[in-house]
Amino acid sequence: MSKSKLNFTEWTSYSPEKQKEKAAKMYSELNKGAMPPKAAREKSPGLIPTKEQIDIIKKWSESFPSDNK
Repeated sequence: MSKSKLNFTEWTSYSPEKQKEKAAKMYSELNKGAMPPKAAREKSPGLIPTKEQIDIIKKWSESFPSDNK
């Protein structure tokens, strides 16, 4: 299921707008605690990203240029 929403093997084929959108969505899901999924978090607590790691994803997601048309 997750690969249908975000597949890094296809990342370079995404338009810049789609990359920005996907990165923002990734940050949003991480920030809400929805990623990784609950079952994965329970099975492997080490997968839960730290606040610092989430902040890195936030900065990365904000690094995409805005479309100022």
